Amino acid sequence: MERKVDAPLVEQFAQWVQAFDAEALAPDTARQAKLLLLDSLGCALAALPEETARSTLRVVDALGGTPECTVVGTPRRTCAPGAVLANGALIRLLDSNDLYWGPRFGGHPSDNLAVALALAERQGSTGRELLAAIVLGYELYGRIQDLADAAGDWDHTTASALVAPAIVSRLLRLDPRRTAHALALGVAHGNALAVIRTGQLSAAKPVANAIVAHTSTLAALLAAEGLTGPLQVLEGPHGWAQTVLPDADLTALAAPMGHRARILDVSIKAYPCIGTAQAAVAAAIQARGLLPDVLAEVERIELRMADIPFVRGQIADRARREPRSRETADHSFYYLVAIALLDGALTPHQFEEGRWLEPSVRALMERISIEADPALNAYTPASFPCTLTLVTRDGSRRVIEMPYAPGHPRHPMSQAEVEAKFHASAEAALPEPQRMAVVQRVQALEELASVREPRPMRWAS
Repeated sequence: MERKVDAPLVEQFAQWVQAFDAEALAPDTARQAKLLLLDSLGCALAALPEETARSTLRVVDALGGTPECTVVGTPRRTCAPGAVLANGALIRLLDSNDLYWGPRFGGHPSDNLAVALALAERQGSTGRELLAAIVLGYELYGRIQDLADAAGDWDHTTASALVAPAIVSRLLRLDPRRTAHALALGVAHGNALAVIRTGQLSAAKPVANAIVAHTSTLAALLAAEGLTGPLQVLEGPHGWAQTVLPDADLTALAAPMGHRARILDVSIKAYPCIGTAQAAVAAAIQARGLLPDVLAEVERIELRMADIPFVRGQIADRARREPRSRETADHSFYYLVAIALLDGALTPHQFEEGRWLEPSVRALMERISIEADPALNAYTPASFPCTLTLVTRDGSRRVIEMPYAPGHPRHPMSQAEVEAKFHASAEAALPEPQRMAVVQRVQALEELASVREPRPMRWAS
């Protein structure tokens, strides 16, 4: 692929987007993309009863638009930006979707599957074109997070200001010029502040990427009609190189694909909670089997985690010591370890009816101490390891080390395990025959001449 050396970076990147080879997907890359798609559909279906989901869908209904795209798990059809907003929120709401493991920062690239699904359905794209758009989105998301500062002022969902219009431009088959303007418009208007992940968390956190992707999808559709954007948006004055990604080499965004796609460095979460707590939850569930009555037998609980800025910041956040919302509870190491020890599980059921306010849960949370341990840094940045120690009233100690959580690339889920998670997530929304139809359709994605028809199921109302 030839580039004009003096061309704005966004133009160079536009060429990379449109030159991405849909026919060159390695089998392991395509398989991973399909597993992540199936898992994300399950996450979306599980979130349908949530009040934030219902509120978001009411807004999407009120906004209306051309009925060209499906809202997952419902009979609704809406415009592409509306579907991106609705499905993006559904995929993310329960914090059960994927996690990228990069050298600096992670995030959840499956947030942008809502963009790929909406635009592929709108355009009647082939299954292979959808797969290529998914892999492209994951690759770009990972490249941005590899450059990001976890302690910066911008939330990691800001990456989607570039990822979403890249996916849209690809599936719309825009020419490089209009692709560049789509990217420029998206980057200029689709940024989110890191304040959404501090203190007692609000609904701003789970809907963050959906809003960024919705805005950037709209921007790309405007560019497709000829609207222009600031082509110096990446490296120019007040652009990303000065604000969102200072001191980063943004030319890396348009580098040729390496021998290993970044989508392979993504884990499928075993538990509906923050990625930094996945190993801690797994350790707590394992520990539950060692003691029949945790409340009666355990005097204190010692949790050691990696001594890295991202984890230290979460340990220091006092709001997570006493969560008062679901969004804070699924980010609270104290609540997550306590409830996993008490119930021997962590599913959406552990977040029902304000469990974090129950006296028994609070009592166990008070016995937990958390420290950052530099010895665990040997497993970072490619993991969030932990050591969990239960000290019983008779003075005995039970220690569980968890370097890699279930679902991690070094401890991956099998096809059967991913399908089992999908069925467990989707069983309240879809009967088994329809769930099986979804599984089969995703497995055969490369063979579809169009992802639009026939629809694989009749969604429940």
